Amino acid sequence: MEKINVKFLAALILTISYSGALSQNRYTDNSGQLNYSNLDSWYFRLVKESFFVGGESIKLFQIGLDNTSGAKTDPKVESPWGTSNVHAKIGLDIANNCVFPEKRNDGYCSRMETNVRGVHVIGITLDALVTGAIFLGDFIEPVKSIKSPVKKMNHGIPFTKRPRAVKFDYKCSPGLNRINTDTNEKSVPGQDKAEFCMILQKRWEDAQGDVFATRIGGVRVFFSNTENQWINGATFQVRYGDITKDPQYDPHTMGLIPSVGPMYVKNSKGMMVPLIEKNWGKAEEIPTHLVMYFDSSFQGIEFIGSPESVFWVDNISLIY
Repeated sequence: MEKINVKFLAALILTISYSGALSQNRYTDNSGQLNYSNLDSWYFRLVKESFFVGGESIKLFQIGLDNTSGAKTDPKVESPWGTSNVHAKIGLDIANNCVFPEKRNDGYCSRMETNVRGVHVIGITLDALVTGAIFLGDFIEPVKSIKSPVKKMNHGIPFTKRPRAVKFDYKCSPGLNRINTDTNEKSVPGQDKAEFCMILQKRWEDAQGDVFATRIGGVRVFFSNTENQWINGATFQVRYGDITKDPQYDPHTMGLIPSVGPMYVKNSKGMMVPLIEKNWGKAEEIPTHLVMYFDSSFQGIEFIGSPESVFWVDNISLIY
């Protein structure tokens, strides 16, 4: 009898269980639209900040149906959306709020702001630039360090469809003067930009819990012009397969992860691990996961941006 490779078998089981367990998609409706993507439904969590930073109860707004029973969302309709409104516990309890529901017509839109959150305690000053962002996934809370916040953002949801485009309404007011608050606050050349990114991936996990992916398709757009009036129904085509030969390909913004920047996901063991895209997939392949995010400062995760930047988004839809 041929000897079984135990390590290979274990890796195979993990790969099947990882993709199989996540294939049960709870985050879209029957037509393939993301739940709550019209951005009309919001709830909030109350976080009481520590006495030394004011001791107030802060509303952290989130996307999803508020329920009078106290549940965050309707249990039958799970929200796929996370925001950068988070509870930080860095010795003190601090609430970061930079994403807000804003009234629009008969419903709401998402207003994402970049600002500087300053904490001043017993002669110690801590200023950090925070960027408003909504994304598919969730933030691992409480955040216990301001270093590498990307490691706390669990990016992506199970998804097996192939939209040809993404459509949404937006307004944009990018700031002209950027700063970096990673260490001491200093000026950074160049104007700020808002950002939209969507990536379709085929993921798998090995026996050690590391998560890899093939890039199936995607689109990434930066917004540097001020748009004071709503741009309704802006549509952006999803490009499938290996796009490296495309004349418009830019490896610095459109390349594989992590060459364009780190991204973290939660593995089947519940641990946050870096996601590594190994290669480009074929144009006809079926994805297992969808990554999507909008943010008011394209380098906000690196504490770089303009405190003047604001990005409004509404009525997100997938075009098939």
